[in-house]
Amino acid sequence: MLLYNYIVTETSTSAKPIFLTFDIVYMKVITADRMREIEEKAHSMGILRIFMMENAGNSVANYIFNKFKKLSGKKIVIIAGTGNNGGDAFVTARHLVYYDAIVTVFLLGSLTDLKTEEAKINWNIIEGMNSINIILAKEVSKELIRMIKDANIIIDGIFGIGIRGEINEPHSSIIDAINKSRAYKIAVDVPSGLDPDSGQIHDKCVKANVTITFHRMKKGLPKKSVCGKIMVVPIGIPPDVER
Repeated sequence: MLLYNYIVTETSTSAKPIFLTFDIVYMKVITADRMREIEEKAHSMGILRIFMMENAGNSVANYIFNKFKKLSGKKIVIIAGTGNNGGDAFVTARHLVYYDAIVTVFLLGSLTDLKTEEAKINWNIIEGMNSINIILAKEVSKELIRMIKDANIIIDGIFGIGIRGEINEPHSSIIDAINKSRAYKIAVDVPSGLDPDSGQIHDKCVKANVTITFHRMKKGLPKKSVCGKIMVVPIGIPPDVER
């Protein structure tokens, strides 16, 4: 496990969650595989994956509310992949509509492509909500490009730590469209296209204003400009899991 030198800054107001931002005190840095091991052990201890996903997605929504204060009428476009990163984004969508935001979720694939039970559960929840606009996007459409262009806030929940190999369509064109947008961009866990271990970019990468990563800093994130501001947030995993 690596250590990086960071100064921790707490940002909070009364009755609102504390977020930790990192500039330059010692903190743990882990690989994607180590994060998977930690999640597996936490799950076996009874801290179920569905709980961790809920905490992760809610933390993103809380950050957005704290950042913008007023979300009523804001156009928020969520681009979700078919793995747990997409599942985190589904949770975020559910929490954001509480603040009267105009939320659209684009799922990059079909329902049968959803890879985990936790992602399926959270998809089923938002699918039953009239307050969220849901669109299946197996290919790039004019509607998708237009909504990305017109968005106030874009949430990147495409790959997270699950990126593998080259970036194919429709993901490649969608990343291009996200980067061209003037919206405020939030990467869930890891900007899509960035290798969480090496920090290398797979052909192209979402250029985020902020990256909200979960539990621990990922090895490939520090000093990468595509991450924007990096925030590490807890998702309910106690230190006992790593002992």
